[in-house]
Amino acid sequence: MSVVKSLLQRWLAKHTNISNGNSNSNNNRQNVTLLTYLTVLLMLFDLHLKRAEALKVTAKMISNHNYPVEEHTVHTPDDYILTIYRIPDSPNLRGTANSTAVARTSKPVVFLQHGILCASDDWILNGPDTSLAYMFADSGYDVWLGNARGNTYSRQHKHKHPDSSDFWNFSWHEIGVYDLASMLDYVLVETNDTAVHFVAHSQGTTTFFVLMSTLPWYNEKVKTVHLLAPIAFMRNHSFMLSKLGGLFLGYPSFLSWVLGGIELLPITSVQKLLCEYVCSAESTFRFLCSGILDFLGGWGTRHLNHTLLPHVCETHPAGASTTQIIHYLQLYTSGDFRQYDHGIELNKKYYQQETPPSYEVHQISSCVNMYYSNNDYMSAVEDVEYLATLLPCAELYRIPYEDWNHYDFLWSINVKEVINDRIIDKIARHELESL
Repeated sequence: MSVVKSLLQRWLAKHTNISNGNSNSNNNRQNVTLLTYLTVLLMLFDLHLKRAEALKVTAKMISNHNYPVEEHTVHTPDDYILTIYRIPDSPNLRGTANSTAVARTSKPVVFLQHGILCASDDWILNGPDTSLAYMFADSGYDVWLGNARGNTYSRQHKHKHPDSSDFWNFSWHEIGVYDLASMLDYVLVETNDTAVHFVAHSQGTTTFFVLMSTLPWYNEKVKTVHLLAPIAFMRNHSFMLSKLGGLFLGYPSFLSWVLGGIELLPITSVQKLLCEYVCSAESTFRFLCSGILDFLGGWGTRHLNHTLLPHVCETHPAGASTTQIIHYLQLYTSGDFRQYDHGIELNKKYYQQETPPSYEVHQISSCVNMYYSNNDYMSAVEDVEYLATLLPCAELYRIPYEDWNHYDFLWSINVKEVINDRIIDKIARHELESL
């Protein structure tokens, strides 16, 4: 542990001149890239150390802002145990005419689903004024926050322990057809409703496409759909690590078999050090922390709310399986949106054909609102627009900022005006039209 700490401190000390403004943006980008690679190497070195306890902050943060919060447990057909959260009311509505009117009838239900290596925290970190979950509650909706298998809140199984490789033998396909389906069914039973308004980011959008194309009757269980940084086809994906990873893991191989089914980037002492020395509010190197988000989601954004960085660092990465990443790399390599490629022999066993079946997105009868941007490394403009041509009903909203990246959909300083108000207005109009 002391070796890891020493390496990090020495690297930061060596690059102190960056924080004093003595480097241009290209040098900043180069050093952030170096720091990212160093972080990965240190995490690999750190894997033998005891896994650090992840922070579970969703319920606490909601309560701290005086909103009521409920914790619910959902069991999937393949015995994973998920924890999801509910914000049933808002302190800003109590005693108002709106609150009385809502009390006479059931509230419209909204369900929010996070992306890869993320969790329910994503929807509340921006605080009560600009976080989508709180804004929905303030607008009179019954708000539910999902959590996929393997993340901080859903590391349980009826028979498998998260320390075993069996626990991590899943991709986002299983999250779609098992987790998302089970969570939606549970919410509809609890609320005695027939359909929800659905919002998702990143991998959450992928799981929506998986579920609605594989089990198309679930289209009847959503009223409106709002997908932020949607990911299905990845032909124009521009993330540099995907280009590199696709060469080795983008097709069935011994390497992909060895590296599949492993917990991806568990929270360890290395991450604790990064939060302490790089991402804390007092750190002169905090721009490196935001630089990692730039590296992953798109360089050059001016919209990130930097005050959130300590909270983002404390709660992310929230957990995932390496198979989820490998599955995405397969999409990038194949150019298709299809199920996991196990290799010819296993494909014959699982799919009764040599290649994985493509997801039939034309089966998605829900009208899908997709929000996308030019500077998103994960969700390319061309791929989103191509997907829209295959869907029976799709409405596109292209963010009017050239530098808006993958994480600005959640944590930007102007997310309320650019994204959240638009989504809430669309849903409100749908509710009015349904009266």
